Amino acid sequence: FTAARKKYDLKFKLSVVKFAEQNKAELQRLSEEDSKRARLRGGGRKKSSEELELQVCEWIHSMRARHLRVSRKMTRKKAKEIHATVSDCTGVDVFAASAGWLDKFLHRNNLQTTTVAQKDARHFTGKLLDFVPFTTRLIEKRKKQVKNICCSLRQDREEEEEEEFNNELVAEDDDDEDI
Repeated sequence: FTAARKKYDLKFKLSVVKFAEQNKAELQRLSEEDSKRARLRGGGRKKSSEELELQVCEWIHSMRARHLRVSRKMTRKKAKEIHATVSDCTGVDVFAASAGWLDKFLHRNNLQTTTVAQKDARHFTGKLLDFVPFTTRLIEKRKKQVKNICCSLRQDREEEEEEEFNNELVAEDDDDEDI
């Protein structure tokens, strides 16, 4: 017998088995209830500051509401500024607002980085106003029906590209003069 087996007497071991049998249903109910959860609620490292999280979130939402850009670098800088002013910091003197902190912050608050695909439409007003007369002239010039515009524009573009390519070849031949 090993020392571990001798540590508990038979009476104690039987009481443990009896307790397990009596609470088997409760244990099964608890395990089924939270079967998808990998960790107990509240597990893991605590946030450095609830107030910091709240203020940084509010700042991001206010910037986005004003259609202003919010980069990861800006968010980290703002978090450092806010950290210096908040009162509920849990013993954290040095707050780095690291990239890892930012990733977790964004995840905790259901935020994600976004990209601006194109400039604001206000910058294209002139182009938008010129588009209608341009298309009208194009339709009249090529004598196309409106229903055939997409198909014919693709064909025309291919023909124009081929013509440009041929013109470039002719121009290159002119440049290849012997010296």
